[in-house]
Amino acid sequence: MVGIYKMSLTMAKPNIWIIDTTIFLNILDIPGSNSDRATVLSEFEERINAKDLFFLPFIVLVETGNPIAKLSGNLKYEKAKDFVDQVKSALNGVSPFTALKFPDKEELLQWIDNFPTKSSQGIGFGDYSIIQDWQEQCKLFPGWSVRIWSLDAGLQGYYS
Repeated sequence: MVGIYKMSLTMAKPNIWIIDTTIFLNILDIPGSNSDRATVLSEFEERINAKDLFFLPFIVLVETGNPIAKLSGNLKYEKAKDFVDQVKSALNGVSPFTALKFPDKEELLQWIDNFPTKSSQGIGFGDYSIIQDWQEQCKLFPGWSVRIWSLDAGLQGYYS
């Protein structure tokens, strides 16, 4: 008697990573904000090789500019240029990153209205906007595993 076994193969969902400022600063190698660079780059390479996608929220662009502006001397210009090159590459579709859109007026008004509650829970506006971007991408890509990639404890654990 020959037994027939039915195997259930479950394919893992492809991944979309919402990039947090802590990760982008390490990728850009910004002094004072790059202590986890080796680990971040190793994980980044693994995820690129796995054909994962990387989304760069608008707020990350805003937040990344501050540590760059605090650098001294020519390093400030060099790192600002690296930042510009990465963002332009993302906007032009020739980077591992895809830049997410700035929220429209209605979205931003809703975020602002909800912010006092989020703030009382210890969530800053930057993190809150990244969480909102994550929620939007979860709706847009239901067949994907959408995650936030961050070194901040408050943003870890977000995945669909």
